[in-house]
Amino acid sequence: MQQATRHDEEEEFEVGPTLIQKLEEVGINNADIKKLTEAGYQTVESVAFTAKKNLLTIKGITEPKLDKILEACQ
Repeated sequence: MQQATRHDEEEEFEVGPTLIQKLEEVGINNADIKKLTEAGYQTVESVAFTAKKNLLTIKGITEPKLDKILEACQ
């Protein structure tokens, strides 16, 4: 019984970087996720810790979209 509880707790807290596809679960468009992936971003953390001016160079990512993406990364 104790092992089952421990396993459930581990599922709540994922360890390591979060894949960028998780952003879709919080309302980010799949097309925008694809643009980020094609630009070389594979994790939520890689997006969150990149300078905004660098992210704005990605074709199709506008400042309002980026603000929404960065908020979702939090």
